[in-house]
Amino acid sequence: MTAGMRSVAQRQHLASGQDSDVFIRSDGLLVKHTRTGRDLRREAEMMVYLSGHGIPVPRVHDVTGDELVMQYVPGPRMSEEIGRRPWLAGSLGKQLADLHHQLDAVEAPDFLAGDGNLLHLDLHPGNVVLGPEGPVVLDWASATKGDRRLDVALSWVSLAVARLAPVRKLTRWRFLRSFMANVDPKAREAIPEAARIRLERHDRDPLERAALQKLMDPDRH
Repeated sequence: MTAGMRSVAQRQHLASGQDSDVFIRSDGLLVKHTRTGRDLRREAEMMVYLSGHGIPVPRVHDVTGDELVMQYVPGPRMSEEIGRRPWLAGSLGKQLADLHHQLDAVEAPDFLAGDGNLLHLDLHPGNVVLGPEGPVVLDWASATKGDRRLDVALSWVSLAVARLAPVRKLTRWRFLRSFMANVDPKAREAIPEAARIRLERHDRDPLERAALQKLMDPDRH
């Protein structure tokens, strides 16, 4: 750990993800700490690259293999805003589509393996903070190269299969209708592959697994 990271020891736990914990330090910076040994330096490199190309991401302050220190962006997650202000579902869906269009214009960096365009692979409303200066995209751990339509389809799938209370299903439909109306219509062709990726990425509960398996059938689209 660098001297800069040691200088501020006090930290408050904010959240936990699939493979990492997030803390806020007493100086107001955010710390992402991996629990699995994943090297966070590639994610930091990705964020620095994106910031230089105009993509709204948190500013990187410091990084070691297991900790990434970055700017804390105040504001609700887009997923929270959908729940609290459902009348904004349509505009928020378009906002997520606009973020995808911004990624369309960025060439994938050479340090990413593979061929194709830049993919986030986990760009859903829970990974977008509605900050004071606009939406900011979080969690670039899965970034890779490929077909941009697959990235769009993954965004759709992540929300389409989420378990929601009945009262929120209409809000989800409004959000997804607006989202798909503002992206490449051919992204629908990538839904089966997106469902397969989501199914294989982490353990899923039986209901979500069943929903994903249905989406993997191309005859349904």
